Amino acid sequence: MRFDCAEKRFSNLFARYIHYVVICPWPFIATPFVLSLILSTGLLRHGKAFIKDELDLYTPTDARARKEFQQLDTLFHINDSDPFYATRRYDIKRAGYIIVTSTTDGQDILNPLVMHAAMQLWSIIQSLTVEDHNDRRINYPSICVKFPMPPEFGKALHTFLSPNMSTPEEICVSNPLVETFKLILLSDRSVLNHSIDEITLGQISGVTLDNQKRISGTFCLVFQELLLHLLDTKFMPLGAKAIMLPYALRHSSEVEDWLAEKWELKLADFLLEYKSPIIRTSWWTYETLASESSRDREQLIRMLLPCFIVVSLYTIACCCVTSWIRSRPWLGVGGVISAAMAIVSGVGLLLLCGYNMTSVAYSMPFIVFSVGVDNVFILLSAWRSTNAEDSLMKRMEETFADAAVSITVTSLTDLISFAVGCLTPFPSVQMFCAYAVAAVIFTYVYQLTFFAGIMVLTCRREVENRHCLTFQKIKKHIKPDKGFRNNHALARFFRTTYSDALLNPVVHLIIITAFLTYLGLAAWGCANVKLGLEPNDLLPENSYGKRTLAVAEKYFSDYGSYLHVWMYNLSAVDLGHRKLWVILEKEIELYEHTEFTSSSDSWLRTFLNFVQQTGLLITPENFVYILKNVFLSQPQYAKFNRDIVFDESGTALEASRIPVQLRFVGACNQSRAMHLFRRLAETSELNTGVYADFFQFAEQYNAVLPGTLSSIAIAGAAVVCVSLVLIPEPIASLWVTLSIVSINIGILGFMTFWSVRLDFISMVTIVMSIGFCVDFASHLAYNFAKGSNIPGAERMRNALYAVGTPILQSASSTILGVSFMATAESYIFRSFLKTIILVITLGALHGLVILPVLLTLFFCDGKSDPDRYIFKIILAYVCPSH
Repeated sequence: MRFDCAEKRFSNLFARYIHYVVICPWPFIATPFVLSLILSTGLLRHGKAFIKDELDLYTPTDARARKEFQQLDTLFHINDSDPFYATRRYDIKRAGYIIVTSTTDGQDILNPLVMHAAMQLWSIIQSLTVEDHNDRRINYPSICVKFPMPPEFGKALHTFLSPNMSTPEEICVSNPLVETFKLILLSDRSVLNHSIDEITLGQISGVTLDNQKRISGTFCLVFQELLLHLLDTKFMPLGAKAIMLPYALRHSSEVEDWLAEKWELKLADFLLEYKSPIIRTSWWTYETLASESSRDREQLIRMLLPCFIVVSLYTIACCCVTSWIRSRPWLGVGGVISAAMAIVSGVGLLLLCGYNMTSVAYSMPFIVFSVGVDNVFILLSAWRSTNAEDSLMKRMEETFADAAVSITVTSLTDLISFAVGCLTPFPSVQMFCAYAVAAVIFTYVYQLTFFAGIMVLTCRREVENRHCLTFQKIKKHIKPDKGFRNNHALARFFRTTYSDALLNPVVHLIIITAFLTYLGLAAWGCANVKLGLEPNDLLPENSYGKRTLAVAEKYFSDYGSYLHVWMYNLSAVDLGHRKLWVILEKEIELYEHTEFTSSSDSWLRTFLNFVQQTGLLITPENFVYILKNVFLSQPQYAKFNRDIVFDESGTALEASRIPVQLRFVGACNQSRAMHLFRRLAETSELNTGVYADFFQFAEQYNAVLPGTLSSIAIAGAAVVCVSLVLIPEPIASLWVTLSIVSINIGILGFMTFWSVRLDFISMVTIVMSIGFCVDFASHLAYNFAKGSNIPGAERMRNALYAVGTPILQSASSTILGVSFMATAESYIFRSFLKTIILVITLGALHGLVILPVLLTLFFCDGKSDPDRYIFKIILAYVCPSH
């Protein structure tokens, strides 16, 4: 049964359309060119439209963590002007740290020389300055977030300096131990107000390499005494391998955020140049991800021109043969210019419409440009298949009628795949796919206008026997070849030698066996595919941020940030204050005794100890009054003001927050830890919420697999519908569908063997592959289905003759174009490259090897006997005498 009404109408429509292009090609060339120039003005908005890479771009838009963060921020909002308590912070914006280790592996960081160098470094960092809008120099103390001086550190200062000395109530966020010791050691000096140019490592405290030995003994004694004042003797450290110097900057206003950004960038620049024979530094700033990922973006921008040149040369080479007349170099030039104009128009249009752009979107031009020239090969092959003795008009009509469905299916399937990608929950993927959709639409339109006009001019030159470069007429000596021999030599190879090999029963058996083996390996790979993207994958391979994350994981993984657990709507719970205490305490104990947590900083326990020590009598009537006006009014308990919310009347407890110390939550444990905490919250007797700073990044583990499967299903169904409508043979459409399934299984499976995880990057590539892989399969299936009343073997020969060469050229040009992404250092772009290579390679193998065999085996023209079915054919291959 054949359903070729849509296919025939489409072919006739294209034949009529090209008639007008042949008559007057110049308007079809000029209009897209002028439109591209107009839309290219949108590129001027590129700088403003660019969004710096932040973790928010890689967090699903519908992530539960976003709602949890919003609720936490609503209930327990913290301003920059509030005193900084690390255990209460849930917003990591404009905060970072410097990790100091010794240059001698294994050396104790508490060694006097090492500790002194660390303090020198911190003093220099505090003196780094940037200029504001009024050219005033702003240093770290001027824009830092401050935190109250802990009482125990004040005692230490009184002990070592003077009992009557007044200690600062608040100091900038830093390492309190280093800050205290620095004040002790440098009590007679002041370096914080000097500029960095006035300070050298030897000037900070007057300690040089010559007199370091003299103070070493004193340093050790002072440091040990300081630790004895700060720590319980049973917790005295025996040594340390690294010390962390944290910082936090104010950013509540645009001006403060701008100054904070400038200061962080200057800090990174300084540390990149900082050299010390004693200490080694690693650092992480809020700008690290954006500044480091920009290196890949800039590298990709530099690679656009080389990519354009190389793909252009390859396309031109594919358009040339040994004849000066039949070579068509300008057709190749027109094809690549058409694809380039489409990318410029698509990007420019979206920028003019106010769309934003992120780093991931910079890989789009390489992909769309490489794929955009594919239809050049399809149209060229169709032209070569026409009779050279016919008129230009007839040959062009036959060319576009023959290639109409192929190029339309190609563009539609690519468009559908990218459109489905816009529905994924990741903002960065949505931006990438939005620009890809616009570029694909313009690619299709420009191929039917600009490139069609160029093709008319090129083919007219060929028909008139003009030289392909000089355009001078050449006297015709030899009569053109007839039949299929006027096509490309590679096309003749596909029709004869290659087809003969594929029709061999032994080759059939080998291919089917190899195909089944491939499916088995791919299925095993699918079962073992790894999920999720790790934070360091967003950074280039040699990034300082990547090294810092490794150092932090090595030395500070035992104790990380804090899990925030809060109970809300407590005013609606009629339990009585004592029963409420019991439930709150019981709930907190659940979170303290997991594999990812340790102790908590509970206001309730501290409050109950305070009540016990003071002998206060708590009743239902005075509970809130004592909590609010007695307990929280004490300076040492001021931090608990951030953990308690009262109702509007101020007479009842509305919400309670407890920070719990996290530990051993590495990148591999983030998803499991998040699920554990959420399960505990869901089983609570009270309305409970949980949030930690790694939740938003861990959400991708939940979203990537269902997002991939649903996107594949939607895109696959849409592509199958397109195939059924435009490919006249239903059985051919069926095999195109099965090819999509097979290729996607192969991509997922072989990603495991190539160390590519299933994350939002590979997800969009897999969804994109539905369009790309069906290109090759649909080309062959359509040309196979076009034949009627001829045997399956002959159909296969005709199909391979028509599209074998374009498939091979398209696959090679695409891989050639995207290979320039290998110059990028980050995992994101390299995983893009790897998955696209898998897509194109598997798609080409299905189109040129697997699908021709399956179509031939399963083809039944209605005249064949039942022995045509596959199981009898295989039996005949195994036992030829059967």
